[in-house]
Amino acid sequence: MVPARDGCALATDVYRAANGSPGPAPTIVERTPYGRRKPELLDMAAFFAARGYHVVLQDTRGRGDSEGVFQHYLARPHEGEDGHDLLTWICAQPWSDQQVGTVGLSYTGANQQSLAITGHPALKAQVIFDAGLNYFRSTVRQEGAFVLGQLGTYALRMALSSPQARRDPVARAALERARDRGREWFRRAPWRRGDSPVSALPEYEDWLLFAQDTVRYGPGWDNPQMNVEPYLDRYPDIPVLMVTSWYGHHQWATFRKLELFEGHRTAKRVIVGTWLHADPYGHPDHVGQTFFGPQSSLNMNELRLRWFDAHLRGRGRSAVDASPLVTYFRMGGGGGGLDASRRLVHGGGWQTAAAWPPPGGADIDWRFTADGGMTSRDDVAPDRRVLVVDRDRPVPTVGSSIRNPDIMPGFLTSGGCDQREVPEVLDSPGTGLPLSSRPDVAAFRSEPLPAALDLSGPLYVDVWLSSDSPSCDVSVKLIDEYPRSAELPEGFQLNVTEGYRRCASWTVQVAGHEEATPTLVTLGPLHVSNLFAVGHRIRVDVATSNWPRFDRNPEAARHYTVAVHCGPDTPSRLRGSGVRNDVTGKPAEADR
Repeated sequence: MVPARDGCALATDVYRAANGSPGPAPTIVERTPYGRRKPELLDMAAFFAARGYHVVLQDTRGRGDSEGVFQHYLARPHEGEDGHDLLTWICAQPWSDQQVGTVGLSYTGANQQSLAITGHPALKAQVIFDAGLNYFRSTVRQEGAFVLGQLGTYALRMALSSPQARRDPVARAALERARDRGREWFRRAPWRRGDSPVSALPEYEDWLLFAQDTVRYGPGWDNPQMNVEPYLDRYPDIPVLMVTSWYGHHQWATFRKLELFEGHRTAKRVIVGTWLHADPYGHPDHVGQTFFGPQSSLNMNELRLRWFDAHLRGRGRSAVDASPLVTYFRMGGGGGGLDASRRLVHGGGWQTAAAWPPPGGADIDWRFTADGGMTSRDDVAPDRRVLVVDRDRPVPTVGSSIRNPDIMPGFLTSGGCDQREVPEVLDSPGTGLPLSSRPDVAAFRSEPLPAALDLSGPLYVDVWLSSDSPSCDVSVKLIDEYPRSAELPEGFQLNVTEGYRRCASWTVQVAGHEEATPTLVTLGPLHVSNLFAVGHRIRVDVATSNWPRFDRNPEAARHYTVAVHCGPDTPSRLRGSGVRNDVTGKPAEADR
């Protein structure tokens, strides 16, 4: 029970180096709210201890066997300060050589970052798996919207596994009833104090309702555990390997951190795979309904070992220093059939680049047309595409970076999925019909591609809007649209990346239909790497909801129309600067 600076005792396990070598050795640290003895961590501890490292695993404050209260991003002291105190304790042990490397995914990636800015001299290197930068802008809230499907389910899952629930059978029973009625609870969002799924634990309700209700940026969002962006000038110049994934939470955050670390001298590297934001990170060869192949999996222990051997022991340092800045998995090129589990064989392979976007790209500007086309021509006829919206019948979340929670089956679907109304999503009609056939979705398609197109880099979607509801959301998805075939008689509409933005009184509101100039709403950067095969179409879907991943816009009218404007003066479009693409500046030979 290692004491923090305020006397709170934190449960800590030490795994000593097992190679029998005399003298002190480096230490690998992970601090976790998910249980310091879960199987993945025990495997990691055994792996590194067998290779001459000490490993220290600690339950964060208020979790597992540690004292205190888990306050998530509201915590004072914050996670970085608790981590700083742990490193000081490690350095006082006779087995420590005063060098520490840190590891972890998601929350345990974020607490590596909040530790780093405290400037502890023992922190020498980090491997950060899919951690955020600014959770107000992305992941907890998303450009003005509340990410209900992520934080709401997370709060309930964490409450059920809390020490309080373990000790208090009354609280445990209340939380289990909330879990069993989870679908109804989520339909009733937004929640109120005393009337939420986690009301049995007020300290958990505090941070859940703060995220739901605090729509404007302010001091409450300045905790570095959830928003390290304002503190990056304090980040030490140490080697950091950042790993993210196309179907994870934090591509934007990872590439943004890479930009902000540009002035550092020590190694910064990025790896981008395909995986969901979940353990075991890096291993699955499929995500949702899509199979990428065994080549998409990585051995994360071996990857971390190379990094720490180089930067804590000087072994193989030259090879690591010579490694490319970005290693990324380009999705696509797998043939498009179905595997034995009836998953789409999308395939793909690893690529490297000295920068992001990869060098050698070009600017793209593919404009939408009111009849649902997409063209590189700039003489698009002025017109508009109208969406008819029923707020009570939102577009279901089909495919996402959020893992469907084990505690709530049938809540949403994860990863790469055929974009159809399926019954496995909360409030989905379950018709099996394409989402693009809905009256509240506008699909803009290229012509079938005459040659394969590698689209890799940051993309933006500009949407010029008017509406009779000045508050309305904008949801976009980039789709790889497979043609019909014997194995895919209805084709397959694979979500590749997506964006979301709320138009409301606290962000920006949309012009009315009668106003002279519609409102420009830009979504992005949307980071992507996908090989669109011959005969496929590049498609962008525009909608006003993505439920239950995002909450319903509380200011939107119940029934309204939205117009997506196209034309020379209002160019709704897909664009990017310096994006790698094989057919420079054109989505197809033939324009619509």
